[in-house]
Amino acid sequence: MSALIAAAARLQAVLWRETEVAGAAPLPVLRALMEEKREAMVALSHLGPPDSEVERVALRRMAAAAEENALVLGAVADALDTLRQKLRTDLSEAANPGVYGPQGSAFPGPRKRPLRHTLAASLDRTA
Repeated sequence: MSALIAAAARLQAVLWRETEVAGAAPLPVLRALMEEKREAMVALSHLGPPDSEVERVALRRMAAAAEENALVLGAVADALDTLRQKLRTDLSEAANPGVYGPQGSAFPGPRKRPLRHTLAASLDRTA
């Protein structure tokens, strides 16, 4: 087996593992797979172009795995962005005393915000 085929197979295996766990793995696992993927890509980039049809097939398989990986990671990123926006909206509403606080003029004078509103506003700003 040539070095190019081995490098393409290594990268393909990492891509498959990352694709498989993308939706459920904890972030440290994904970070480790991303680093392993980076190392495999660097190793592959140091090799020259394919010399044989077998090497070209190995690269096509790796490219197909990379495309599937990109689609899955894109879907995960979209889901996380949707969750982030929902969290930001929910925290913003929780920090708004007009949403959860007393309404109308039944409470004259300046209204003091409960601590939970201050914390929610801090969380929203950093979310």
